[in-house]
Amino acid sequence: MSAIEIATEKPLVLIVGAGLGGLTLGALLEKADIPYQILERIETIKPYGSTMCISAPLLPLFHQLGIADEFIAVAKLSPRVHIHQEDSLKPAFVSDFSVFCDLTGYESYTASRPVVHNLLLNQIPANKIHFGKRILTIKEEDSKMIVRAADGTTFRGDIVVGADGTYSAVRQRLYELLASQDRLPKEDLEDLPFSCTCLVGQTNPLDPEDFLILKESDCHFSTILVKDKPYTIALLTTAQSTICWLVLHHLDSESIKTAEKQRFRSCDNSEWGPYQALAMCGETRAFSIPMGDKFKTLGDIYDNTPSDLITKVMLEEKVFETWYSGRTHATKSTPLALKAQ
Repeated sequence: MSAIEIATEKPLVLIVGAGLGGLTLGALLEKADIPYQILERIETIKPYGSTMCISAPLLPLFHQLGIADEFIAVAKLSPRVHIHQEDSLKPAFVSDFSVFCDLTGYESYTASRPVVHNLLLNQIPANKIHFGKRILTIKEEDSKMIVRAADGTTFRGDIVVGADGTYSAVRQRLYELLASQDRLPKEDLEDLPFSCTCLVGQTNPLDPEDFLILKESDCHFSTILVKDKPYTIALLTTAQSTICWLVLHHLDSESIKTAEKQRFRSCDNSEWGPYQALAMCGETRAFSIPMGDKFKTLGDIYDNTPSDLITKVMLEEKVFETWYSGRTHATKSTPLALKAQ
């Protein structure tokens, strides 16, 4: 068993999770010259996900990190959303976000989620991020936090921060400890509620002559309400001539139970496996989508998306009563918006 301990006079922060939250915290600590290490469960980063809409809440942070100009260079302005019925080329109405720029001083931008992730990843020195570290145990010992991974590696630090998603290993270990001490509120023991499943992906670069909405200088953000079926579709164009997309399936109480059983048979977090994702593609590929002055189908989008980068997730939403204890901190709520998109 190998042990990793960084010699430092300052408190060392152990961040579990190299998603958007963990990388953002790491980038902030790097800027502040506070020692940290990031532990990530997967072996290699894959460009999963769809899109990020970023405006006043995050752009000031990007300015502080010194990456705002770099972000804007790979993003598109996103001033409005077009709301369509499935069988209509013309939007039923348009939501204009430009008023928020007048109020905040920041415009709204859209960028591919993998592009944003890579931008944040580039702020982290390679020696401060460790892949293939699935966390098994977390304990406090001699005023230090000891984190042990499944490969036998242990890390010693002063503070542990769980940025490892909805089904956080850090939160689970924290809750096990607090429950054994009868210190955990009943609400935090309840299952995570959800009412939607979501299929997400991003196409390869496309020909604007074939997918006309790519010709627009701003991000074309369309939301399509499927006729007589419990689905909503969103399409967003990027600066890289791709289309980011997501398909929401709104569930009733019976289908929620079925979906939950299927999902927990498939894997150990909030994603289904590839079979379930591709099955949902088959169920929805005939849906019509407006593409400039003509219709295409979701099948045209799926066929131009790498199949191994199509994911299906549950959209859980919950605010936890307990999000820290002692030297262990976890996210206070499920990262619904970031995960879904």
